[in-house]
Amino acid sequence: MTTVMVARAVARAPAACLRPIPYFTRPRSNCVSHTIFRPWLPTVPLARSPGRSFRPPTLSVGQPSSGYRYASSSPARTVPDKILKLLPVSLKSEPGNQTTNIRQLFALAKPEKRSLLTAFGLLLVSSSVTMSVPLTFGKLIDFFSHGTRPDIIPDSVTPVTAAAAILAAFTIGAAANAGRVILMRSAAARIIARLRKATYASALRQDIEYLERTAGPGDVVSRLNADAYIVGDSLTGNLSDGVRAVVTASIGLSLMFYISPTLTALMLAIVPPVSLGAFAYGRYLKRLSNRTQEGLGEMSKVANEALSAARTVQAFTAAPREQDRFAAKVDLVQSLAIKEARASAAFFGTTGWAGNVIVLGLLGYGGSLVSRGQISVGDLTSLLMYTAYVGGSLSMLSSFFSSLMKGLGASERVFSLWQREPMVRSLGSRTFVVQKDHGDIRFDNISFAYPSRPGAEILRGFSMAIRGKGDSVAIVGKSGSGKSSIQSLLFRFYDPDSGCITVNGHDIQQFSVDSWRSAIGIVPQDPVLFTGTISENIAYGCPTATQSEIEEAARLANCDFIWEMPEKFQTKIGRDSLSGGQRQRVAIARALLKKPALLCLDEATSALDALSELRVNEAIERILQSHETSTLIVAHRLSTISRAGRIVVLEDGRVTEEGTYQTLVGNPESRFRQLMASQLDAL
Repeated sequence: MTTVMVARAVARAPAACLRPIPYFTRPRSNCVSHTIFRPWLPTVPLARSPGRSFRPPTLSVGQPSSGYRYASSSPARTVPDKILKLLPVSLKSEPGNQTTNIRQLFALAKPEKRSLLTAFGLLLVSSSVTMSVPLTFGKLIDFFSHGTRPDIIPDSVTPVTAAAAILAAFTIGAAANAGRVILMRSAAARIIARLRKATYASALRQDIEYLERTAGPGDVVSRLNADAYIVGDSLTGNLSDGVRAVVTASIGLSLMFYISPTLTALMLAIVPPVSLGAFAYGRYLKRLSNRTQEGLGEMSKVANEALSAARTVQAFTAAPREQDRFAAKVDLVQSLAIKEARASAAFFGTTGWAGNVIVLGLLGYGGSLVSRGQISVGDLTSLLMYTAYVGGSLSMLSSFFSSLMKGLGASERVFSLWQREPMVRSLGSRTFVVQKDHGDIRFDNISFAYPSRPGAEILRGFSMAIRGKGDSVAIVGKSGSGKSSIQSLLFRFYDPDSGCITVNGHDIQQFSVDSWRSAIGIVPQDPVLFTGTISENIAYGCPTATQSEIEEAARLANCDFIWEMPEKFQTKIGRDSLSGGQRQRVAIARALLKKPALLCLDEATSALDALSELRVNEAIERILQSHETSTLIVAHRLSTISRAGRIVVLEDGRVTEEGTYQTLVGNPESRFRQLMASQLDAL
C-alpha cells in the first residue's frame, strides 16, 4: 500500500517546467519621440512552443515587462498602487523558473502567517495523537495476550483505564483537528477574496483590445471564479494536507524502522521501479491536464458569447447551431477526460496490484519472524497499521502535489493577468486640469489600424481640429469609415500607429490616462445602465455629485420621465429597464454631470423613434447653445448633424471635405450633400 501511495505521489509531482506564455512585440507608436513596443495580443492560455523554456511575463515595480518596453525615458510604475497593496512583496519582483513560481504561490499566504502557523501547531498535535495509536495498540495486544507488561504501560493500567486514555487522546486530536480546519478555511476565504479583488482590479486596467477581443469577458470571469478558488484552495486546505502527510509519513516510517528495519526495508525496496513508471505517468497526466484546462476555457468562452447575445441567438433561431458549437467544445473536454481515465485506470490498477503483493509479502515474512520470536504479534500489528497510515499519508501527499500542479496552472493564468501591461500607457504623469489645459484638440496626421487587423488601416493621414471651448464638430461618413475609431483614439482606448493627438499643444499621451478620460463625456449608441437607482446611474462618472447636481443634469438632458416615476431618482433599474430614448437621455445626463471639456456623441439618435429623437436632439441643442463644452458628434441623422458648427466628411480614413452645414448643403458638388441626398430629398 505504501509503495502504491509513493508511486502516486511521484506521478503527480510537478513536471520540469510549465507551459510558456510567449510574448511577442511590434512597434505601435512613435509620437513625440517615444517608441512604444506592445505585445502582440497573446491569448491565455497558449499552446506549448517546442524548444522554448518557460519564462513568465514580468510583474515589476519601476521596470516594464519584457512584453512592453519603452525605448526612452524612465519607465513608470507598471502596476497601480491599489493593486500592489493587495500583493505580497515577492510577487512584485520578476518571476523566473518553476521554483520561483512555487515561491510566489506560497507568498500569497504570507498575510495569513499567524493563522497558518497556529493551524500547523494544531496539526502537529492531531498528527502526534494519530501516530501514537498503532504503537500503543501493539503494546496493548502483547500485554493483554501474553501478560507481559511493556515499559511504556504503567502498572496501574487496566483495560478500562487504557480505553479511557485512548478516548481522551482521540478527543484532544479531534479538537485540534477542528481548530485547524476552522483556521485554514478562514484563511482560504481571505486569500481567495484578495486574489479576486486584485484580479478584478487588474482586469479593469487592461486595454479594450484585450478585454473585448483577445481574452474576452468569459476568460476573465473564469480567472476570477475558478482560477482564484483553485489557487486559494492550494495554499490552505491542500497545503495543510500536504504538511500533515509529510509529518505523518515521517513519523510513521521512523516508527516502522524502530519496530522492524528488515520489514520496512522490504516494503520500500519496490518503490524505485514503481516510481519510474509513476514519473512517466505524471508527465502524461500533466499534458492532458493542460489541454483540458484550455478546452474548459474555450467552452466557457463559447457559452459566454451565446448567452450574452441571447436575443440575437433567439431572433435568428440559431440555438441549434450554438448548441452544436458548445457540444463540440464539451466533446473535446470529454475525450480528454476519457484518455485521463484510461491512463489512470492502467496506472492505479498496476500499482494497486503491486501494493497488495507487498502487503501479502509483509504478512508472510512478518509471520515467519513472529514464529521465530524475532518480533511479537503486537509489533507486527503496529507495523501493518503504520503501513496503512503511511500509505494514507502518501495518498494525501500525492493529492497535495496534484493540487499544487493545478494551483500553479491557475496561478499562471491569474499572475499573467496581473503582470500584463496594457497596450495603452501614459508617457508622462501630468494630470489634465480642465480649467488650465483645455484648448484646441488636434488630430495631426493620424494613421491607425486595430491590433487584431493590422493590415486593414482605418485612418490614413487623418487631421482635424476641435477649436476650443464651445466648438462643435460633426463627423460624417459611410459605415466603417472610421468615425467611431476617432472617438476610441480620443478616449485612448487605443493609441495611433503614427501621428499625434494634442490638446492645447500637449500630446494627450503625456497626461495620465484616468485624468484625461475624466475630462471627456460620452453618449454611445447603445448606452449601458448598471443595476442600481437612476440617481446612481447618472452619477456613475461623478460619484461625489449632490442630488441637486444630479437633478440639474437630468433637466438639461430632458429626463422629464424620471419625475413621473413613483420613486423618481431612487427608482431601481437594470440594463434594459428603460426604453432606448430614456437610456440615451440618462446617458446624456451622466455625461453632462462630469462637466466635461469634450462631449462625444456616438450615433446618439440612430436607433430612436421620432419622438425620442426629438427629445434627445433638444437636449443636444441645449448643450451646444450653452458653449460650455466642446462637442464631437458622430451621426447619420441629418437632424443631429445639422446642429453642429462644422461638418467633417471622412472617406478612406482621411478628411475629404469640411465646412458649415449651410455651406456644404448649398454646394451641389459637395460630398456631404451626396451622402445625405436621401435625407435632404425627404425634407
